[in-house]
Amino acid sequence: MRRETRLSSLLLAALLALAGTAARGAALEPTFSTNDNYGESFTFIGDLDDGGFVLVQLSMTNIGPGSRTGICRATVLRPGQRAWTPQNRVGGKQWRYDAATSTLQVGDCWARSSATGTQVEAPLDGGRVTLTYDAPLSPRSPDGSVVEVGNERYRHEVLVATSPVKVTLQPPKSAEETLTGGGYADHTRSTIPPAKLARRWVRFRALRGGQHLVLLAREGQDGEFGPVYFWEEGQAPRRLESFTLNREGTKERSVWRAEFTGDDGHMAMALRSTSILQRNAPVEQLGMLAGLVRPVVGSPVTYLHRGVLEQAGKTPVQGLLEVTLEGE
Repeated sequence: MRRETRLSSLLLAALLALAGTAARGAALEPTFSTNDNYGESFTFIGDLDDGGFVLVQLSMTNIGPGSRTGICRATVLRPGQRAWTPQNRVGGKQWRYDAATSTLQVGDCWARSSATGTQVEAPLDGGRVTLTYDAPLSPRSPDGSVVEVGNERYRHEVLVATSPVKVTLQPPKSAEETLTGGGYADHTRSTIPPAKLARRWVRFRALRGGQHLVLLAREGQDGEFGPVYFWEEGQAPRRLESFTLNREGTKERSVWRAEFTGDDGHMAMALRSTSILQRNAPVEQLGMLAGLVRPVVGSPVTYLHRGVLEQAGKTPVQGLLEVTLEGE
C-alpha cells in the first residue's frame, strides 16, 4: 500500500511538473483574431543598475496596413547617450509560435521560457538586445484585469512580476556590453479600438533595490476605473478604487503626481515623477499621415520617468513611472 501511495505521489509530481512546463510555454502563444482591431503584445523590460532602461516588445496586429502583421521593437535608454529605438515589421508568415521549443518568433526576434528562466533576443538594425531573466514565466492576471467595451475585450497578465535580469547590448557599430538590473514582463491582448480603450494609464514598477512592486491603473474613456491594482512582492495583488493625475509643465518638462484611493475612500498611496527618461508620441511623429491613423489608434503619448511611490509610515520606493495619455 505504501509503495502504491509513493508511486501515486511520484506520478502526481511528474504531471504537475509537465503542467507547469506547458503553462510556461503557452504563456508565449498568441491567440490570433481576425478582428480588425486585434492587437497582442509581449513586453519585456529591464531597469538597469547604471540608470538605463531597456525594452523589447514582440507584437502581432491587424491594425494598420495589411493584417497578421508582426512587430519587433526595442528601446534602449542609457545615461548620457542618444536613445536607440529600432523596430522591424514583418508579414504574417514571418511570425510563429513553436510549441515544441516554447518559442515565440517575430522575424529574427524571439522569446523563450523554461523551468530555469526566460530569454529574449532582438537583432535589429545591425545591433542586438538580449535579456536573460532568472525567473521562468508565471502568468497571473490580478483582479479586474479584463476590460470590456461593447462586445470587444482587453486582457492583461503579468508574466514576470520581478526578477534579476542580465542585459547584453550591442548597438550598431558598437562593442558588446553586458549589464544587470531588475526585470519585468507582461502580455496584453485586445480587440478594442486603441482610441476607445483608455483615457489614460499610470504604471509604476520598482524592480531594483530592497522592495519590489508593480502598480497598474487605467481610466476608461467613460470615466470608469479598472484595472487599478498594487502588487507587492510576496503578497497578493491589492485592488484600488480610483486615481487622480495632476501635471505641471508640458511635453519633456512635464512633472506628474498621481494619488490612489483605496476601498475605504481614503488616499492609499501617491506617485510623483523625479526625472524624465523619454517622451514617446508615435502618431504625432507621423506628421501629415497622423490624420489617417488617429481615428483608429488615437494619439497616445507615453512619458517614462524615474519616480517615487509614497505611502504613509513607509519608506519611499524608487522605480519607473510611466504615464500614457490619449492625446494631449
